[in-house]
Amino acid sequence: MRCLVLTAVVAGLAAQAHVESWAGGLVLGLVLWIGFPVVLWIGAVVHENTRWRLAAIHAGDSLVKLLVVVSVWP
Repeated sequence: MRCLVLTAVVAGLAAQAHVESWAGGLVLGLVLWIGFPVVLWIGAVVHENTRWRLAAIHAGDSLVKLLVVVSVWP
């Protein structure tokens, strides 16, 4: 269910930003990834003593999801 919500929100953002190519989708996905999951995981590593390897795994998972969603959106 979470992935479906993520897909709907990102697709809406892509539509509002008039992203019409897969390259534009990849850029949008990368920007969203840096702006949200990476920032959150850096905070978890610095302030909550989360292991950086675990944070890297989760950040990579988020990157793949975002890139797939925005690069295949028509």
